[in-house]
Amino acid sequence: MNKELEERPTSTGMKLRLVWRASRRAPQGLAQARERLRQSADAWSLEDRAAVGAFLQEQIARRQADDSAGSWLEDLTAALDYRAWHEFGVERHQHGKWVPATGPASGGERVLAASVPLFAAASSHYASAGGPHAPRLVTLDEAFAGVDDDSRAKCLGLLRAFDLDVVMTSEREWACYPQVPGIAIAQLSRVDDIAAVLVTRWEWDGSERRRGMGPDTPVVAVPVPSQADGLDEAAGETEAPPAGGTRGAVADGTGEPEFLWT
Repeated sequence: MNKELEERPTSTGMKLRLVWRASRRAPQGLAQARERLRQSADAWSLEDRAAVGAFLQEQIARRQADDSAGSWLEDLTAALDYRAWHEFGVERHQHGKWVPATGPASGGERVLAASVPLFAAASSHYASAGGPHAPRLVTLDEAFAGVDDDSRAKCLGLLRAFDLDVVMTSEREWACYPQVPGIAIAQLSRVDDIAAVLVTRWEWDGSERRRGMGPDTPVVAVPVPSQADGLDEAAGETEAPPAGGTRGAVADGTGEPEFLWT
């Protein structure tokens, strides 16, 4: 994941990294036991061996004291699962040193600090597929709510930088930014007491939003400004999302829309 972050710095110049550290809820004595466990057991003294044994026995006893209904194997597996003793932390490079990303920052920087590591994790996971054409899909619900347009544009641009395909829903996000090379949009509209949903389809190619009448209808260009130029305000009455409307959009890092989810 850190390799992914190193290769894809944000457009703001923010540098982030993940650290694997002892959890704030880690068992007492973990630091000393961890140093010994990182060494070869052949190098342990009798004192080291006794200390490690006592630490592990304590974890087993604590698990048994929790009145677990699991089997002995399940209790032993849970008691010795060192992942529960650790956590991931996010750090940012600032003034020549690495500091916690939870420090003072603007709203947009906080969103990036939370989103970028997740994108890196998804990208790193999908890299294990081995196939160049394997889907790299992430889903976002109410994506980037409460974030200003500039920060949303940068976050969506990062999805392209990480070569991720995204399916997202939002009440107001059209994702028509220059940072997004391709997006398919489905505007869903409904009216109370009518058992039907109107689907209006659009496509964004990085510079122009185009409208199509249906899945089998050729796409026709319509001169509509991008969201960055005030899409919702300038689009007019026919473009405004009706009450109860929502959008589903799919972006592809190659610049071509690949999926449409309604």
